[in-house]
Amino acid sequence: MNNPFVGHLEVLEQLLKGIAMMKELTLRTKDYLVSFGECMSTRIFAAYLNKIGVKARQYDAFEIGFITTDDFTNADILEATYPAVAKRLNDDWISDTAIPIVTGFLGKGWRSSAITTLGRGGSDLTATTIGKALGLREIQVWKDVDGVLTCDPNIYQHAEPVPYLTFEEAAELAYFGAQVLHPQSMRPAREGDIPVRVKNSYNPNAPGTLITRNRDMSKAVLTSIVLKRNVTMLDIVSTRMLGQFGFLAKVFSIFEDLGISVDVVATSE
Repeated sequence: MNNPFVGHLEVLEQLLKGIAMMKELTLRTKDYLVSFGECMSTRIFAAYLNKIGVKARQYDAFEIGFITTDDFTNADILEATYPAVAKRLNDDWISDTAIPIVTGFLGKGWRSSAITTLGRGGSDLTATTIGKALGLREIQVWKDVDGVLTCDPNIYQHAEPVPYLTFEEAAELAYFGAQVLHPQSMRPAREGDIPVRVKNSYNPNAPGTLITRNRDMSKAVLTSIVLKRNVTMLDIVSTRMLGQFGFLAKVFSIFEDLGISVDVVATSE
């Protein structure tokens, strides 16, 4: 085992001992802890590529310009990320051509400078962010299914791949429970107008799903069905909301204080 791997494991060991001693795991420390998996796996993969003759260079996303909010475990990527990442990767490519192997899911808080994570499926968001930063022709996201499916295959085994989706459709499916993509991952691709192709690493010959700005809506009006479990419906009836300004804002402020995300709102008077 090479020294860089040993060094990482030693730091991880000390971190775990510290957590055990303090009997406390803050969200900030949790992000730092889970970052070791990405950092180690990308180093191993880059080392393997170099060993078989494919020149590769490993990068930690938080060291090449991925700047995020300080919302640990669910950070959002800030606009300053795009020029910073583009400059670092382009400059390195010009000076020494090598395939960049970048950690997904990670960033650096803009105030704290601490390692942050991007939430479930954050590696998708990393990929589309790099795609927008570099102005790529296409972004490919490799999964363990044949693209975005018509429904959850764990519920209905005959689910089929959806060949085409728009950015808006993909983002909405992800937000409401589709596990294939990160809910925010379509934003950079949509802003850069870069097609995203979802492919299956276990079935590379499958066409997958192509996500673009527009598609032929006559081909399929209904694209996919998602199920979101444990949803609570709240019915608010109050005469104080009739003709009043800011009533819903007050309601939403309560949800915000409690850390509750609101999926859908319907109002009537």
